[in-house]
Amino acid sequence: MPVSVHGDDREELESLINYLKHQHNLRKRSLVMDDREDGGYLFFIYQVCDPRWIASFFESMEEGGV
Repeated sequence: MPVSVHGDDREELESLINYLKHQHNLRKRSLVMDDREDGGYLFFIYQVCDPRWIASFFESMEEGGV
Protein backbone atom coordinates (compact mmCIF):
# COMPACT_ATOMS: atom_id res chain seq x y z
CA MET A 1 0.00 0.00 0.00
CA PRO A 2 1.48 3.38 -0.97
CA VAL A 3 2.33 5.97 1.66
CA SER A 4 1.32 9.58 1.03
CA VAL A 5 3.53 12.45 2.18
CA HIS A 6 1.83 15.84 2.53
CA GLY A 7 3.23 19.36 2.86
CA ASP A 8 2.49 23.03 2.24
CA ASP A 9 5.64 23.69 0.20
CA ARG A 10 6.27 21.95 -3.13
CA GLU A 11 10.01 22.71 -3.05
CA GLU A 12 10.33 21.24 0.44
CA LEU A 13 8.72 18.00 -0.74
CA GLU A 14 11.02 17.94 -3.79
CA SER A 15 13.97 18.35 -1.42
CA LEU A 16 12.65 15.48 0.70
CA ILE A 17 12.43 13.26 -2.38
CA ASN A 18 15.99 14.17 -3.32
CA TYR A 19 17.19 13.41 0.22
CA LEU A 20 15.41 10.03 0.28
CA LYS A 21 16.75 9.21 -3.18
CA HIS A 22 20.37 9.90 -2.26
CA GLN A 23 20.43 8.80 1.38
CA HIS A 24 18.07 5.80 1.29
CA ASN A 25 17.88 4.79 -2.38
CA LEU A 26 14.21 5.77 -2.81
CA ARG A 27 13.18 5.01 -6.39
CA LYS A 28 9.49 4.13 -6.47
CA ARG A 29 7.51 7.31 -5.91
CA SER A 30 5.13 9.66 -7.65
CA LEU A 31 5.74 13.23 -8.68
CA VAL A 32 4.75 16.00 -6.28
CA MET A 33 1.17 17.05 -7.08
CA ASP A 34 -1.52 19.39 -5.79
CA ASP A 35 -3.52 17.99 -2.87
CA ARG A 36 -7.02 18.78 -4.10
CA GLU A 37 -8.75 17.55 -0.95
CA ASP A 38 -6.74 19.24 1.81
CA GLY A 39 -4.73 21.90 -0.02
CA GLY A 40 -0.96 21.98 -0.22
CA TYR A 41 0.94 19.23 -2.02
CA LEU A 42 1.61 15.51 -1.76
CA PHE A 43 3.47 12.61 -3.28
CA PHE A 44 3.25 8.84 -2.88
CA ILE A 45 5.97 6.36 -1.98
CA TYR A 46 5.55 2.87 -3.47
CA GLN A 47 8.30 1.04 -1.59
CA VAL A 48 9.31 0.43 2.00
CA CYS A 49 10.19 3.71 3.69
CA ASP A 50 11.07 4.02 7.36
CA PRO A 51 9.17 7.04 8.79
CA ARG A 52 12.33 7.93 10.72
CA TRP A 53 13.99 8.79 7.39
CA ILE A 54 11.38 11.49 6.79
CA ALA A 55 11.61 12.71 10.39
CA SER A 56 15.40 12.89 10.04
CA PHE A 57 15.06 15.11 6.97
CA PHE A 58 12.81 17.60 8.77
CA GLU A 59 14.98 17.56 11.89
CA SER A 60 18.05 18.40 9.81
CA MET A 61 16.13 21.21 8.07
CA GLU A 62 15.26 22.73 11.45
CA GLU A 63 18.95 22.60 12.35
CA GLY A 64 19.86 24.36 9.12
CA GLY A 65 21.17 21.30 7.29
CA VAL A 66 20.16 19.42 4.13
